[in-house]
Amino acid sequence: MVTQRLQPIRTWCSTTTWGSRRWQQALAALIAALTIAPQSSVDASVGLDPSWEVVVALAPARHIRWGPDLVFTYGPLGYLQTTAYYAFDQSVLATVYQFAVVAALFLGIAAVLRQRCAPMTSLIGAFFATWLVAILQVGHGTALGMMYPELVILAVFAWASVPLLQRDPKRSTIFVACTVLGAVAGLQLLVKFNTGLTIVVLALAASVLLGWMAVVRHCATLAAFSASTLAWWVLAGQQLRDLPAWLRSSAAILSGYNESQALPLTRLAVPAILLCLAWIAVLCVIFVRGGPRIPRSFVLFVGLLTLITIKSAFGRFDIWHFSMLLGVIVVAVALAPGLRIRHRASVLAAVVFVFAFNDGPPLVRHRVVAAVQGPVQSIDRLLTLAVPGRVEQRIARAKARQRATYAVPERFIKTIGSQAVHVDPDETSVVWAYDLAWRPAPVFATYSAYTPSLDKLNSNTLADGPAFVLSRVSAKLPATGIDNRLGTQESPLYSRALLCNFTLSGVENHWALFTHTRPRCGPLTPLSEVHVDNNNSVSVPAPSRPDMAILVAIDLEPTVVDRLFGGTIAPLTTFTVVLDGVSYRLIAGNAAEPFIVVSPPSVNGTNLDIHAHTIGVGRTRAVGPDGAHAHLRFFEMGVGP
Repeated sequence: MVTQRLQPIRTWCSTTTWGSRRWQQALAALIAALTIAPQSSVDASVGLDPSWEVVVALAPARHIRWGPDLVFTYGPLGYLQTTAYYAFDQSVLATVYQFAVVAALFLGIAAVLRQRCAPMTSLIGAFFATWLVAILQVGHGTALGMMYPELVILAVFAWASVPLLQRDPKRSTIFVACTVLGAVAGLQLLVKFNTGLTIVVLALAASVLLGWMAVVRHCATLAAFSASTLAWWVLAGQQLRDLPAWLRSSAAILSGYNESQALPLTRLAVPAILLCLAWIAVLCVIFVRGGPRIPRSFVLFVGLLTLITIKSAFGRFDIWHFSMLLGVIVVAVALAPGLRIRHRASVLAAVVFVFAFNDGPPLVRHRVVAAVQGPVQSIDRLLTLAVPGRVEQRIARAKARQRATYAVPERFIKTIGSQAVHVDPDETSVVWAYDLAWRPAPVFATYSAYTPSLDKLNSNTLADGPAFVLSRVSAKLPATGIDNRLGTQESPLYSRALLCNFTLSGVENHWALFTHTRPRCGPLTPLSEVHVDNNNSVSVPAPSRPDMAILVAIDLEPTVVDRLFGGTIAPLTTFTVVLDGVSYRLIAGNAAEPFIVVSPPSVNGTNLDIHAHTIGVGRTRAVGPDGAHAHLRFFEMGVGP
């Protein structure tokens, strides 16, 4: 009965010519962009992820230079992906960018489908695929809105597939497609560093797969990427001499990300792993069989993007990182010709199951509701931008709510006044809420200083200023950060710079205010050295005087298993530091730098407050026959008044 009722609709879709003209396709893309826009009109909130959103909004407004003054993988155009309102002009540009991203993904999928389907059928299929991808890409952690930089990767994937799936694409078409994608990569590099790199790899890979001897086209693709990067860097108000510093620092963050942010895989990851292995097996079978309908070049292209996203999906396994791989599978299944309906349905059902298994029914329902409310959100955003003063009203209300949430003591705000302040460890939104004069440490969130070079950059900046550091005090003692990291260890040089160049002005309502002063610490004096094995603790030396701090450096002795399964291939285990029987995540890259384990009374009640009696080294999970081994070096350091 249902099939009979749907038959007239199927017949109309397969016979109508609507959707064949460009204006009709553009209209459909506009409708898709307005409809598929979950959480596109939201107020700024507080939390870990909103705090980096406010960074990319504040930095351009405060004329802070990326590279020397700010180190972040979101570049000077990072505010384009933000759906919350921080400034009117940024919100206008972000709206154009976000609608364009959704439209580009929709049109790219439709362009591939038109090669084998009627115009209307291709538009309907593209709309369904784009809508499903939008559900997968809603939100990142505590941030709102879609992950638009990741959607750009999927849009590039779709558009690059157009010539890959054509029988005899024109050379001029291939040349234009690859160079345009290279230019898009340059723009995306300044929105989000790793997405720009991924896109330029895809653009170059498409050029090679469509004719590896076309050296001029390959060079033109790279040239378009370079020229676009330089042009957008200047248009973003940055100085060209700062670009190399930002590229180096962003690369440093990426290099330390896998090991420092890796979460050991658990049994909850089994369905995701099985889906991933099955997907790779399917690609291998299709490649071996070959055939004119699904060219091997397209299979290789899908395989390349799959490998890139697998690294991110399992490097830190959570639904937000894994959803990108699910998006790749959805788009690839939509684009691939020659697949039967039941095969496509089976893959999509597996994607939905794994997504629901890892996200949980309440969050899945929340995402679906957010996607359904997309048209209302789009209209609200357009009205907010169109009505004079409405953006400013929403910004004022958001700031008031944040001030009520943060409740920074009024005396701290008066003391800071118009002088420069840095906020640690990560609640940068407080700067926006209270309109403070912001002068951040370059790696503004201490948890992102994954390497000694990044930690040293923060330490040097802190020693030279700013006038104050406003610190959100951890609810635990000793202070811990994300993934149960030990606060004084994740950025050891930064912690020492805060101890040695600032004095505590007060602690109140979970906030501590530090005031810049002259250097007040003596040199590190070696005390003792000891070797420790897996989870076997040794005593921490007692300070010789109350004003002395005890520090320890951990020289890890990683095995082959540690190097391979600590984040390089798959995160199965991570190092831990055990203080008084309690395990904390150890940032291995910074472990060799002495960090505070016994602090002086002058910083009691702050994130520097720590009084360890025993220390050991272990792993979150036993992998391989050997336990964790390390060499500990203890130091003492005098801290003046």
